[in-house]
Amino acid sequence: MAEIIMPKMGDAMTEGKVVRWYKKAGEAVKKGEPLLEIETDKVNLDLEAEQDGTLGNLAVQEGQMAPVGGVLANILAAGEKESAARPKAAEAVAATEKQPQPKEVQPKTDSTPEQRRATDKKDSVKHTTGEYGEAIEMRGPRIDRTAPRGNVVEMPKGNGGRRRSSPLARKMASELGVNLDGVQGSGPGGRIVAKDVQGAKKQGGAPAPAPALRPAAALESKQIPLTAMRRTIAKRLAESTGPIPHFYLTADYDVVNLLSLRQQLNEISGVKTSVNDFIVRAVALAIRHHPNVNSSWGDEAISQHGEIHIGIAVSTPEGLITPVIRNADQKSIEQINAEVRALAEKAKNRKLMPSEYQGSTFTISNLGAWGIEEFTAIINPPNAAILAIGAAEPRPVVIDRQIVVRDRMKVTMSCDHRVIDGAAGAEYLKTLRQYVEQPVRLIV
Repeated sequence: MAEIIMPKMGDAMTEGKVVRWYKKAGEAVKKGEPLLEIETDKVNLDLEAEQDGTLGNLAVQEGQMAPVGGVLANILAAGEKESAARPKAAEAVAATEKQPQPKEVQPKTDSTPEQRRATDKKDSVKHTTGEYGEAIEMRGPRIDRTAPRGNVVEMPKGNGGRRRSSPLARKMASELGVNLDGVQGSGPGGRIVAKDVQGAKKQGGAPAPAPALRPAAALESKQIPLTAMRRTIAKRLAESTGPIPHFYLTADYDVVNLLSLRQQLNEISGVKTSVNDFIVRAVALAIRHHPNVNSSWGDEAISQHGEIHIGIAVSTPEGLITPVIRNADQKSIEQINAEVRALAEKAKNRKLMPSEYQGSTFTISNLGAWGIEEFTAIINPPNAAILAIGAAEPRPVVIDRQIVVRDRMKVTMSCDHRVIDGAAGAEYLKTLRQYVEQPVRLIV
């Protein structure tokens, strides 16, 4: 007989939730076959059978919590019978249910258990990589282990009906107010290039339509149960804003050269890198010059880390998670881009492993894709700093006593004053400016 237990997926994990069972009690199972899906504070994952046999009685039902190490069920060998003793996980669940609990938010009573489970299993995750003026939207259905293997979910094909165009053409169309839908492309495969936009402007091309605002649905009163992720976020934020003395430094960078370099690299390599990929590398290289910002506070000493691991704050419907780019200073922009996208694929189905979202030494939060000019972010313990990135956008500035339009981007660094002094934080942002405003340093 083999026990199926609730695994420990992180140092802070004490319990997990059974989302659904793929097998019923009494059904035959094979070694390596997924048996159930569990939810922790950060990820969802499948537990697999460790041997062939028959699934015994389920000690924890769908939707119930179980402590780490608790027995969820047993796998019985041929001819083996279930023990009369009640599994420990079932006892823990029963004891928890008998104890008086604080008033919890409950789902509406007119919904069925199936509807509530369906709500818990929403899969669409918007994973932003902080691209200039756009966000990657990762949406995909969770794999249904109970469906026949012949069933294949069709994914949308193509580019969503949008006209193919070069990045320079799109930027130029936006600046000139030209609607690309009415432009005939002369590039390979009918692709719209810069000269097509210029020609359309000279011929009086149609102005770009204003983005439509969809009618908002009527508001309704409802209660939303707390997920394990939301509970953890609340706990960690309280640990940050209370004990950690924050102070903030804001800088305004010129990013004309960075945007130009990004456009050239994308057209040459065919890889769609984001502004955030450049920022991750710039942040990591600047840390080499200022190791004090790559530190953590301790009761007896300040720990200065010998490796640079950059956490990237990512928004999901259930809350924030920070996938980590390890040794970011040793990776190229293309490598960072590929790793971010790989982590996004895992994040959309809550499949990130603890090693992929724990252990950051510095964090970046980018809201530029939403048009946010500047903001302050809360430090992610045990980091000593977090960098908040605003939108890169054209603004009038004074250069040589002349007003000109330049692409600018504001960044705000939140610092732990126990570790980083004001002058030290300012020196770091000064070094970061050199990498951002002279981006050739990022590729040589």
